[in-house]
Amino acid sequence: MSATENTGVQRHDVNPNELLVDCNIRLDTRLDGDFVASIKDHGVLMPIVAVRTNDGALRVRFGHRRTAAAIQAGLATVPVDVVGDEGSDDAAQMERVITQHAENAYRANLSVQDELNVVEQLSAFGLSASQINKRTRIKRATVDAAITVASSELAKKATERYDFLSLDQAAAVAEFESDDEAVKELVVAAKNGRFDHTVQRLRDERADRQAQAALLAELGEAGVTVIERPAWGSPIRLLGNIGTDQSPMTVETHASCPGHAAYLAEVWTDADEEEDDEDAELVWEPVYVCTDPVGIGHIELRETRRGSGTETPEAGDEAKREERRNVIANNKAWRSAESVRREWLSKFLERKTAPKDAMRFVIGELACGGYELRQAMERGHPFACQLLDIETEEHRFTGRTEPLVTALTAATDARLQVMAVGLVLAAQEDATGVHSWRSPSEGTERYLLALAGWGYGLSDVEKLITADSEAD
Repeated sequence: MSATENTGVQRHDVNPNELLVDCNIRLDTRLDGDFVASIKDHGVLMPIVAVRTNDGALRVRFGHRRTAAAIQAGLATVPVDVVGDEGSDDAAQMERVITQHAENAYRANLSVQDELNVVEQLSAFGLSASQINKRTRIKRATVDAAITVASSELAKKATERYDFLSLDQAAAVAEFESDDEAVKELVVAAKNGRFDHTVQRLRDERADRQAQAALLAELGEAGVTVIERPAWGSPIRLLGNIGTDQSPMTVETHASCPGHAAYLAEVWTDADEEEDDEDAELVWEPVYVCTDPVGIGHIELRETRRGSGTETPEAGDEAKREERRNVIANNKAWRSAESVRREWLSKFLERKTAPKDAMRFVIGELACGGYELRQAMERGHPFACQLLDIETEEHRFTGRTEPLVTALTAATDARLQVMAVGLVLAAQEDATGVHSWRSPSEGTERYLLALAGWGYGLSDVEKLITADSEAD
């Protein structure tokens, strides 16, 4: 260094507590647990660079965080390269600031491909996912994703071609590698910020197809002819609408009929077929019919418009069916979005500090005193305890708040703010359901807008609730 009397680099093993760390451009040298743990496991791998002061002490020039981590990890000594004597004039201080900036500003984090390469190589050496996680401090979820990607040539090539793909996203590409259209959709969604909702929808659709395939296989094994759902005006009739001597046919009594067949239809799991019922769910079931009831000689007991009929639909029927299809589609979309939203919320509440405007949101919700928050308080915040991973069976059934109070008492001030945010957010989330997109409350709207402001990507069905506010 030009402003320092350079006497040559000398390597020393020094007690980190004896190093001076008072001259640094970084105002915040806070350490994360993984960094300290890595220093404890492997020591300081890159020597700390220091200069010698006029009184013989060593002042750190580069490596302040390594020094602090070594102290926290309890290391007895660290390697230190002493590069010369410290200059005291303005030129020396300017050079210190410039070089410290250069040393920090141009570092590059490992890319997705770099992390993938690390995990792939260690896995090839025989290390398990748990061992890789333990020895590298790479998060277990990241290790698992990398192993999944490494097993798929398509996913590996995707990480090379699309630098915006994260390892988690590349793992989802591997999951759908046999579906070219799904892969294209995922790549586009990763680029436009709608990945989580897209992959959840694709998984839901895949589960839907698998449910249909399982039913079709069962029908095939039973020897039942499978047909497409009959159109309006078709002569095909449901078994309940045909019979002999006014007794309706059943699957058992009609099984030997040459017209015996079935088609697949989605039906509600509850008896009333209420699509707004929070517990109602659409499932695939076989609907049994006779394909030629007149020719075979069955008696028609009554007419129905479910599936087929002899009449054309009445004027208002199509509009009603379209409305019902819209309700069914949005209910499905809401349940899919709910899975994504709650997963995001769980990860969001793992953070150590709250967002800057979080307490303003919390205080605003306390001032509003909405029904959702009041209900959660009366029940002892069960869903918040679940999200914050402090729920117990005793709490779930009794509503006792001791586990929650204990966790709050033990938290640091910064973490306490995150937990306060969690109590409010969980109260709003617990009150949502398929009814929310049709009859949104002001609390739900504020809740979704807050999540969007903190980085959550709203799905189309969630935007039905926030559309007016976002337009404003």
